[in-house]
Amino acid sequence: MAVIDTYSRRKRLAEQGEEDVYIYDTVPTVLRAQVEYIWDDAIGPYWKASGFSTGMPPANNNTAWRSIRHQLCREKGVLSLANSDSPKQDCITYLHHEQHVDAWLDIIELSFTYIEQAVSRFGAYDRQKCAITLVPSEAIDELNTRFRLASFGYRFEGGQIIRVDSELLHSEVVKPALHFLADDRFSGPREEYLSAHAHYRAGENKDAITDANNAFESTLKTICDLKGWEYPAGARASDLLKVTRANNLLPDYLDTSFDQLAATLKSGLPVVRNQEGSHGQGAEPKTTPDYIAAYALHLAAAKIMLLAEAFNAGLRTG
Repeated sequence: MAVIDTYSRRKRLAEQGEEDVYIYDTVPTVLRAQVEYIWDDAIGPYWKASGFSTGMPPANNNTAWRSIRHQLCREKGVLSLANSDSPKQDCITYLHHEQHVDAWLDIIELSFTYIEQAVSRFGAYDRQKCAITLVPSEAIDELNTRFRLASFGYRFEGGQIIRVDSELLHSEVVKPALHFLADDRFSGPREEYLSAHAHYRAGENKDAITDANNAFESTLKTICDLKGWEYPAGARASDLLKVTRANNLLPDYLDTSFDQLAATLKSGLPVVRNQEGSHGQGAEPKTTPDYIAAYALHLAAAKIMLLAEAFNAGLRTG
């Protein structure tokens, strides 16, 4: 199911200024409700017979809800998740009220593993019998999109929940870049880099790439300003790199390979930006894949960290 953009979400993302771009220790209330909607469509309803029921029961997936609740209760060593009167309602109550993030993620991982492994084997008849209207791949995509839009730092990937900051690039590149940009002197590039992540979480990938490149260029300009190095009006990354080269921003021992280093810096992100971000897209709208936007964000952070290390080294030795 397509995720609809809203004004309030765009405004909230634009105003965020957290040290990391994700949260890990609380589950947003809105996210709990959104997961319930995905469950309804991707697992199906639970039907509880009354004393007056006759005939065939309506479409349901009672087997799945009993299994999900039973497995989680068994692992936790309890007889019920939330003392609700049916397996599905027990899971839903737990979904809305469990405050420990790791425990909450247990039921997310378990239920979406069922969706990925069991429902993916269902044919059209089985899905109809269980009143399933959302195919597993779409359910998982929506879950991860909802997580990202809520700035919730987890993903369901490869049959398990992973923390975004457990990914090497995020923990070793993105977070250190944010730490460097937290310096008030770099407030401009910091704002642009956070904006790039906000656009990425909102699915606005072209804008994410453009802001990532702007953050890199602004970091270069800020370093030049702080060092008192002059640069042309309207200078772009390629112009600013020439200025930093002329002023030996990087150590002397890189002199022989500096041409290759400068070429690497000038090639990656600006090329992505020129092709995917700021230029006209022609008659047919172009869709920028998430992985291209993610590459741009990581590449920008890596470049900013290179500049940060060189800048800080210069301060220590200057």
